[in-house]
Amino acid sequence: MNIFKKAHKRRLCDGSLALHPIDVCHRSLLYGLPREMVKGREDEFIRSATELDQAGIRFARSSTRSLHDIGFLDGALHVPELTVDDYTEHKLFSLMAFERLHAGAGANEVTAYVFFMDNIIKSAADAQLVCSKRIISNGLGSDKEVARMFNRLANEAELDKYSPLRTLHGQVNTYCEKRRNQWRASLIRNHAANPWAAVLLLALTVLQTVYTVLPYYQQQP
Repeated sequence: MNIFKKAHKRRLCDGSLALHPIDVCHRSLLYGLPREMVKGREDEFIRSATELDQAGIRFARSSTRSLHDIGFLDGALHVPELTVDDYTEHKLFSLMAFERLHAGAGANEVTAYVFFMDNIIKSAADAQLVCSKRIISNGLGSDKEVARMFNRLANEAELDKYSPLRTLHGQVNTYCEKRRNQWRASLIRNHAANPWAAVLLLALTVLQTVYTVLPYYQQQP
């Protein structure tokens, strides 16, 4: 019953009174404010974890367990840790139903989280990668079952048109489409044990930095 663990001990972020147990649990998963994101491209979908890894995206566990704490910074996708066990699917489904039935529950953040996780966990390989980064603590014992759980839940999930995750998806997809990031990821994967590859990677990083800042200085009077 970890998804509801300590829910009664956590102060509600808006100071209001939650009268229904599911309301208490819902708010306990969404404490704090969503991460600020620079407005820009918005996408509904994001690639799977293995595809993101191949494109050079790094996965990192967020500093909190709040579902608000999803962000993308400097090539790293930060996702809060979730413990998955035999009760998790039922609990997430109940929270998604609660959001559909209560317009004042927020911007369907739990539903958005499930939609996001279904996007990045399409297969057992995706689940294994996410678990290895301690974003998922797998109590089911099977990576395939973790993937199947999110895939089943996503049948009831749609991403709200105002969800900040649309902006995050756009940021990640833009990063993936930059070919130099794909080259860097491929170099690291295929030549990590080669010291000359490390030197080449450092040189490419320096060149990238130079070409990034050079236009700024050229525009100076």
